Amino acid sequence: MRKAFLVTLLFVLITCLSFATITSQTVASSLGMVSAANPYAAEVGAKILEEGGNALDAAIAVSYALGVVEPYASGLGGEGYAIISLASGEKYAVDFKAMTPAIATYEKLAELGTKISNVRYTPKGALVPGIPAGTQKIWELGATMPMADLINPSIELARNGIIVNDTFAGVVSDGYEKLLENAPEFLNDGLAWESGDLFKNEALADTLEILAAEGVESFYKGTLAKNIAEFMKENEGFITAEDMADYEAYVKEPIHGTYRGYDLYVPHPPVSGPQLIAVMNLLENFNLSAMSWDDPLAVHIIQQALVLEDVDRKFYISDPEFHTLPVEGFISKEFAKMRFMKIDLTKAMDPNTYFDNVGDAFVFDNGENYESVLLAEANKEAKSQEDIYESPSTTHFSVVDKYGNSVAWTQTISSFWGTSNFLDGYFFNNEIGNFASSFRPGDIINLTPGMRVRTTICPTIIEKDGQVKYVIGTPGGGRIISTVVQLIVDLIDFDMPIDQAVKTPKFVGYSSYKDVRIESGYPAETLEVLEKVLGHKIKEYTYPDLYFGGPNIISVENDGMMIGMGSVRRNGAASAPEM
Repeated sequence: MRKAFLVTLLFVLITCLSFATITSQTVASSLGMVSAANPYAAEVGAKILEEGGNALDAAIAVSYALGVVEPYASGLGGEGYAIISLASGEKYAVDFKAMTPAIATYEKLAELGTKISNVRYTPKGALVPGIPAGTQKIWELGATMPMADLINPSIELARNGIIVNDTFAGVVSDGYEKLLENAPEFLNDGLAWESGDLFKNEALADTLEILAAEGVESFYKGTLAKNIAEFMKENEGFITAEDMADYEAYVKEPIHGTYRGYDLYVPHPPVSGPQLIAVMNLLENFNLSAMSWDDPLAVHIIQQALVLEDVDRKFYISDPEFHTLPVEGFISKEFAKMRFMKIDLTKAMDPNTYFDNVGDAFVFDNGENYESVLLAEANKEAKSQEDIYESPSTTHFSVVDKYGNSVAWTQTISSFWGTSNFLDGYFFNNEIGNFASSFRPGDIINLTPGMRVRTTICPTIIEKDGQVKYVIGTPGGGRIISTVVQLIVDLIDFDMPIDQAVKTPKFVGYSSYKDVRIESGYPAETLEVLEKVLGHKIKEYTYPDLYFGGPNIISVENDGMMIGMGSVRRNGAASAPEM
């Protein structure tokens, strides 16, 4: 199967040799690879690689380009996280999550006679953006080209225009009323942008020219920061000039886990890296390779594992600058053994009891074994959590260069269109909606000044024997971890090539859902067993559905050939320098 797949890709390469870059949904190359949610953005990154830039250069260029071609999913007003693996062996986790303004508190909201749910689509819903600071921090870690050269392709895209694709048009249609009210200047003379239209963003081109000329500092302490402060003051938003000046991106070492001999490098809290490791640790106790992707038992096991670790996420993932979190316990193999014992192979957990099954990760934080914990375990009080709204938005891209460097990068403005408030060509995030809607004593996601809110994004780099093997990530709100887990299982346990792993129908395990949400494409017998034998409630979606995310991934074969795959659910593409 893999050989036939590579033959097909070779044909694509041969037929595209007249171009400096090769762009398609699936591409193979030994000269570097970019996989992104939009062909324009993927090609921008590939051209940077073709010009001699490395993976960090290309990733920065792609980040800015996505703000032009997917303004509904990310941009200068957004935030994100990146995992970087350098050829030298150095690895970095870069946190450019949005930060809560100093005056954004429950007390302030009460004083104004409102609450979080009422301000998500207003300037008050915006937290201090992190994407520009993230690009600067990543540039400092080893980029080789001037920042202005990495921004310039996006200026050209914004100035000259792009052809609107089906995803762009669909998201505009879905958000049309909000756009008409809050950002009419973004629309096409008051009408929705439609597939095939030429979309230009002159205001964003002007903004990016300021960034290229004055540097990223202009966004936080200069001309652009002043514009943000004035906009927020005029529109009663919370962000101030002081908040902008105080923002910084963080650099750490990634969290490291293992799965069946592969090394996984993932983000720190407040995003879901530890949760991904916890799920994979749990699944490692099952012989999934003896099953198939559409085996009802495999679906059951993975879904139940996802639910258990999503329950744990809600108690153990938040901003580590504000809360003591049992990260080492959460990602330990011993903790996974305790969670393994909660899965009944003969029936689904009652969704009404999900939060009765929260695990105690703190007791494993210092390396304890599960036997001693079992012997000491006492009855625990049942817990509950409210649902937090999570949008199907966000965007992810993956980059690998010919030098051996790789980047997994996820960025977002939370909901599609964020707050839907528009300034200087970009939209502000509405990350405030990911905090608890009202103050709850002891809750680790209470709205707190300076705090970075918890989200489910999880850019991931997977290595085998010290070499990058997969660069993975996806958008999709609460479906992100489910989709990334299934990609890893499909690739490692079921030995799928990446095109099959991306295209295979997906399902969700999530503590907020009392049903199994699943794309069509599974055999009728599988669904029947899940319902009638194992006791799951099934909610089926027509394949392919954007609800399940839009993974953009790269694999690196043993001979060094890189294979990129763009999302089938979001008009994604891979692009590479001409061979």
